Amino acid sequence: KRDYVWLFGGPSPTELLMVDFKDKPGEFQLRSRGLDFSTCNSSISDNDGNLLFYTNGCAVADSTHQIMPNGDSINAGPFFDLFWLGDCAYGYPGPQDIIIIPDPYDIMGYYILHKPTEYVPEQNPSIFIDKIKYTYVDMSLNDGLGDVTIKNKTLLKGELLGSYLTAISHSNKLDWWVIQPKENSNIYYKILINSSDKISIDSQSIGLKFDPKFASDGGESRFSPDGTKYAYFNLIDGLYLFDFDRDNGLLSNFK
Repeated sequence: KRDYVWLFGGPSPTELLMVDFKDKPGEFQLRSRGLDFSTCNSSISDNDGNLLFYTNGCAVADSTHQIMPNGDSINAGPFFDLFWLGDCAYGYPGPQDIIIIPDPYDIMGYYILHKPTEYVPEQNPSIFIDKIKYTYVDMSLNDGLGDVTIKNKTLLKGELLGSYLTAISHSNKLDWWVIQPKENSNIYYKILINSSDKISIDSQSIGLKFDPKFASDGGESRFSPDGTKYAYFNLIDGLYLFDFDRDNGLLSNFK
């Protein structure tokens, strides 16, 4: 029930939407406080489906909809300051560019993996994504409402497609696989977050090369519920389908 509470924006800052699937059937409800959203959106609940915290890509809010201590300035940088005017009121841009992963090593810990948009005016292109960063939440702090203890730490550096950040649990049901495609290539970065308090990063080249102009931010990727299939899709590249091995993280049988 980790995904039971979904949060959305709404018609105004005091009329924000959410769905709690503990209620059957799940229906939209209005909330009068908390974070609004642009496109970056991730939330996580406990095993009983009670909301723990959520993020809109530039802040992290607890279950009472208050920004956590040290929970501001997620994805901070020149792009956010110049193009978003440093305003977190409506959240950070980037569909499928943020995800929350439970820490297999600490039941009270959570990784927020996120991809900041960079702006370097003297480069061409001047706007790009070249990092996956992580922010860490410790739910044992702040009377159980959570605290951000690590923020904006670089985990992976490389030319990355916008969107497509997705994850599935390891076959041992403790560790986590995270996959992110590299830009203008057929390379998939694979991050393993494991229960020995280690993070390992690998990559695999397989299948067709992504469209160099239109793939970024143009689609999404998903694992099948049982974790045996991985799918990548956008309107230009079409649908790429792979078998996935949850033991070793290998993609195979490209279609």
